[in-house]
Amino acid sequence: MLTLRLQFSPRQNPADLTAQLLELIQSAPVDEVMFFYFGEEQNNGHETLEEIQTWIEHSRPFRQALKERGIAVSLNPWHTLLHGDSGRRLKDGQHWQTMVDPNGHAAQAVVCPLDPDWQAYYLETLNLYAREGFRVVWIDDDIRYHNHAPLDWGGCFCPLHVAEFNHRAGTNASREEIVRACLAPGEPHPWREIWFDMWQDTQLEFLAKCRTVLEAGGARMGLMSSLMEAHAAEGRRWADWWKTFGGEKAPIHRPHFWGYSDAPGSHLLFGIAHLDQNRSIQPAEIESGPEIENFPYGRWNKSYRQTFAQMAVALTLGATNLNVSLFDFMGNRLADDPTRADFLKRIRPNLEFLQETFPPTLQSAGVGLPWSEDLGRRIHLPAGATWRDLQVHARGWAYWLGAAGMAFSAREQDAVNAVAGASVWGLDDDQIRRLLSRGLLLDGVAAHILAERGFGAEIGIRSARMVTQNELLYSIERSATLMSRHIVSRYPQISVNNKPHTRRLLQADLAPEAQPVSQLLDPRQNPVGHGAFTFENSLGGRVAVVPWDASVSETPMMDTYRAEQLRALVRWLARDAETGSVSGGAWLVPQFLAPSPVGRGRGVRASSPLPLGEPLSLRFRGASHGSGVRETWRAVVWNASPDELDSFTLRRPAAMPAPTKAWHLLPSGARLPVAIHGDRFQLSQPMHQWELVVIGNW
Repeated sequence: MLTLRLQFSPRQNPADLTAQLLELIQSAPVDEVMFFYFGEEQNNGHETLEEIQTWIEHSRPFRQALKERGIAVSLNPWHTLLHGDSGRRLKDGQHWQTMVDPNGHAAQAVVCPLDPDWQAYYLETLNLYAREGFRVVWIDDDIRYHNHAPLDWGGCFCPLHVAEFNHRAGTNASREEIVRACLAPGEPHPWREIWFDMWQDTQLEFLAKCRTVLEAGGARMGLMSSLMEAHAAEGRRWADWWKTFGGEKAPIHRPHFWGYSDAPGSHLLFGIAHLDQNRSIQPAEIESGPEIENFPYGRWNKSYRQTFAQMAVALTLGATNLNVSLFDFMGNRLADDPTRADFLKRIRPNLEFLQETFPPTLQSAGVGLPWSEDLGRRIHLPAGATWRDLQVHARGWAYWLGAAGMAFSAREQDAVNAVAGASVWGLDDDQIRRLLSRGLLLDGVAAHILAERGFGAEIGIRSARMVTQNELLYSIERSATLMSRHIVSRYPQISVNNKPHTRRLLQADLAPEAQPVSQLLDPRQNPVGHGAFTFENSLGGRVAVVPWDASVSETPMMDTYRAEQLRALVRWLARDAETGSVSGGAWLVPQFLAPSPVGRGRGVRASSPLPLGEPLSLRFRGASHGSGVRETWRAVVWNASPDELDSFTLRRPAAMPAPTKAWHLLPSGARLPVAIHGDRFQLSQPMHQWELVVIGNW
């Protein structure tokens, strides 16, 4: 379902707006319109019930006109807690507790979700909305605890939450004492778990009341969400959220997974990795409508080319809906830029093709990047940590592997997995042993933590430390492209000189059986330490370790030799089996989707199955999964580089049958056949940035 997100002002003429909307749906292939109330530029803080009623009554004529013509209508009220102060203040009579950050600073308009008077107010606003025939009323992303400017990280650490914590913990602690305990170095203090449980329980108790109010009026309740790692710093456990939002039906979700503005090609990896993380915690039956955001509006901000790529990523990863922003929030005339409707019209056939080709039952395959929603609860913090340190980057290897042309999956895989940085704290000992019995790629930080946790003997380390260039003057890594016990000087050299990922490197006393595959050199080419190494352990698994930190950058410092090294390490870990890759140019990025789970485990802790209702029927008009399309393996190859290319070589996973067809999809709406010559694919016209080739059997 293609949903356009729009906002008008109650000071505009409803008849004129109705005419504009009816003209729009004649020119653009739209299934639904999601209206905002008091969003962004038109937000004046928490609106009074009287002002809300004004918005409702003003929009009723054009909402009704749309529904009469078969267009669904939904609503996104801009404020729940409020995203940020932005100069707004509470109004007369709004004597609510505002949000307080870990340092005790209070917001002037963002409210505490525990305030009972605010809760009563908000339930009444939902009661007003529920009577209006909206298909969905969205709880916006401001229901989160993090990211409420100008607070430091967010909140809420107000007296209401402190009192609730003390009631649950049987203590009489101050905010300062609670924060200090939650951020204590080393093993997590028990209070961190209690605090996270308190946050989750109180939030969901209130949201359950919200759903009751909305469903009583005939509306569904939808959830927008942020980055998974940010929600992990809130202690969010997703199975409970889905139950609260869905009840006896499938939940409705609008995940954020891309930047609001044009981004460089490397951002493609961010989008794929983050949306795949969302998939790994979603129930099988869900209405998933990723947010195709464009702010602050227009082609100068985000090109149609990149917007189409964002839509395509969403559909390859099983989206049932697309929630699209192409218009501003200020109510300017819809027809003033007719290219927006033209864009939607010309790409609609390819959107339907993608949704038909990639049903939600497919799951990503490649190198597994296992992660845990409990990471914020489990991480061991250093001394002096802040709440932001609970928000741990768990997608690091996606950028390095993807840039090297290798496919990845947010789900644990049977052949090869990779873990980077402090995200290894999210994995329990049993999962680590399972990963170690297969093929496991580690960066230096993760290897150091595993050695600290007692797994050194299984990764080839007897003792380890992290060093800087002040302690060890490294600047070059000399790498062997083949797995060899001996380093030969003629092999390629890679810079490790003062970059974000090389500011600290692992140096270890390696076990005799560990095999170095590169070494560190100083500026005069003198060996000063080991680089990457491999190891076969007593669990029957293989481990490869690179000394640098793969978790720190979303734009990896990739070159020909680093890519060759990483491919060789993954190939060795997979015992020469193929996990899925592409070659033929820089920033070629592959995706492989399998018809059933190709790995064990999910991104979340085990939980009871969700009670779900009828299968979803909300699809693009004209698309019906299963109507003649076999649910078999699919592949996608993206060009994320500004350089065009004419051909590429695909190395498919061993379980994927040889493809019979391939199509080159362009932002212009064209879909061109691609010639297949074994593993080589020859395009009929050059493939430019943000374009994709879809590969499979039809």
